[in-house]
Amino acid sequence: MTFKAGQVLITDSDFEKAIKEKVEVVVYQGTIRMRPVSTLAEYNEETCKLSDGTRLFRRTNVVRTLNEEEN
Repeated sequence: MTFKAGQVLITDSDFEKAIKEKVEVVVYQGTIRMRPVSTLAEYNEETCKLSDGTRLFRRTNVVRTLNEEEN
């Protein structure tokens, strides 16, 4: 599966594939960017962990792939 630019990761399958393919992602809470561009290291039902060690709640943050402007 290839991710589209700006695609939001929602399902466990999305997170698994993003980790496997080392897709660069950005994390937003509302309109505020929470962290610099990073890759995902792991996830569970409630959280995801970025490669820099930051753990974020999945339900309160939006994790998405980079869009054209961020590439």
